Amino acid sequence: MDGDRPGRVIVGVDTSLSGLQALRVAVAEARRRHAPLHAVRTFEPTPSDPGPAEIRAKGLQGALAAAATAVVRRAFAETFGGEPVDLVVHTVVVPDAPGPVLVEYACRDQDLLVVGAGRRGLLRRLRGSAVVRHCVLRATCPVLVVPPPPLTRAGSPRALLRELRRDLDHFAD
Repeated sequence: MDGDRPGRVIVGVDTSLSGLQALRVAVAEARRRHAPLHAVRTFEPTPSDPGPAEIRAKGLQGALAAAATAVVRRAFAETFGGEPVDLVVHTVVVPDAPGPVLVEYACRDQDLLVVGAGRRGLLRRLRGSAVVRHCVLRATCPVLVVPPPPLTRAGSPRALLRELRRDLDHFAD
């Protein structure tokens, strides 16, 4: 029975500012709930052809999985300086599209699925992220959509850089 299994906090990991913010929120939720954190990263699978190409594909698949694991480590390093030692953290790397993987993995009623909202461009605001839409529409557990950090909502990277330069010039005077 699903109700007997403890809940988990599952986070889709990427190294965008929105993704790192989602990781921060997921770690805070895992601490608050005293739940294990499952950091999920996907990668595009390689086609499996029979014969020697399949052997090469399996080698490539292993390299892609290792690269995906490195992304998870880098996200933890950039956000916290490494994996939090006060939590049980499981790194999950799966060769498939992120939306379906996250929805399938977060299959318990007590789970919490945490995803970053993505970039804040005009088109994104109108349509939303495909991964977020997929998770919100199909997940059987609660989904927490985390907006990007406030700094990214201020404008384009160029505008942010100009603002930062103005502030630095102001302090230099």
